[in-house]
Amino acid sequence: MHFIGDVHGKHRNYIDLIRSLNSNKTVQIGDFGVGFGDWHKNVTEGLDEACIASGGRFIRGNHDNPEACKAMKSWISDGTIENNVMYIGGALSIDAYARLQGWNWWEDEELSYDELFNLNDIYEEAKPRVMVTHECPEEVAVALFPFYRRDFDSRTRKAFQSMFELHRPGTWVFGHWHHDVDKVINGTRFICLNELSTIEFDEKTFEFGEIKPFT
Repeated sequence: MHFIGDVHGKHRNYIDLIRSLNSNKTVQIGDFGVGFGDWHKNVTEGLDEACIASGGRFIRGNHDNPEACKAMKSWISDGTIENNVMYIGGALSIDAYARLQGWNWWEDEELSYDELFNLNDIYEEAKPRVMVTHECPEEVAVALFPFYRRDFDSRTRKAFQSMFELHRPGTWVFGHWHHDVDKVINGTRFICLNELSTIEFDEKTFEFGEIKPFT
């Protein structure tokens, strides 16, 4: 199995990538580009079919239309737990002021407080071995990204921080920050994937390989 970083609408590159991997199962970790702009109406159905045919699925990022994602069979719904791996999408767009609602920005790009509280309870009970999200916990953003700005307040980061304080999974995979990073923080291996970067994951042993940047 492979995890894949943000796609940002580069779907031809993405399809070529998943077909080239020695894997029959991939998960793209948000900012797929679903429903972004006007061109999506012609590609969403074909993209969904191509993903399914190649074993590809995805979680939602902040640059994905939530409603369009829900209509796709390859979308992994928030709070899904499979084989001790938990999936949650969504994040905050720091440039929302420059975007058009319903076109390239969505008011529900982040899950609501109620939804996040509910997922927090599920997380605490399940104590997943691996977390796969688009965003990361607050302290991780501070530790890994010097350009991080606290004035962009994200309820998703705060919720993930709360989860991390309740239970520290072995590995936490995320995207969103446009950098390849692999670092252990407070006992958890945090893996951030840049655009179209990949990392292999063995579902039987729970071992991860090394990040492979897109070329």
